[in-house]
Amino acid sequence: MAFLMALSLGFLAEAADKQEMNRKLGYFDNTRTVVLLPTRYTGSDSAAAILNREMRQIFRYPYYRTIDASDYAGMAVSPSSLPDIAEKSGADIVIMPTLLWHQWIFHRFLFDDGDAIVQTRAIVDIYSYKKEEGTVRDDRGTYFDTEDEGFVRTTYIMDDLMKKVYKTFPYRRVPTDVSKSLTEDTKDDTPKAVMKN
Repeated sequence: MAFLMALSLGFLAEAADKQEMNRKLGYFDNTRTVVLLPTRYTGSDSAAAILNREMRQIFRYPYYRTIDASDYAGMAVSPSSLPDIAEKSGADIVIMPTLLWHQWIFHRFLFDDGDAIVQTRAIVDIYSYKKEEGTVRDDRGTYFDTEDEGFVRTTYIMDDLMKKVYKTFPYRRVPTDVSKSLTEDTKDDTPKAVMKN
């Protein structure tokens, strides 16, 4: 019994320390700490940069506090290691985006002066681990198409992929799964509107 009491006090102290740290840094009490790993990718550097930018747009101040992930930049990280990263870093959420990008360029016949044809296959997997849930999830978007070569292809392909991923991805810029009171339990003292007859 004493062990359980000490364990519960330890969890309360950890939660209080996290809230205190969040307050000192200018965050809300229930701000979540996130390890946002850099995109693991095969293929396009520019597509990976777009994916990194999309993730940074979601996980930012004041709802999320990102923890430095530079320790994991050169390491071989797999989805199964996300719980270990969360445990070691003390993060509430760990995100690992991956991108597989293949393009094949076909040139038309010798005397045809049309643009080259590009065939693109792209797969985005965003693996996430939330400490409260204890499971690793995978949100995926896929793209496969053949079309004329163009200079903005990467941007609109990534836009299309991210629309597919966001249909199931549980995190938003403003979290939908936390209480409306971002700092403490508050009493609503706003006078109620009364209809006069």
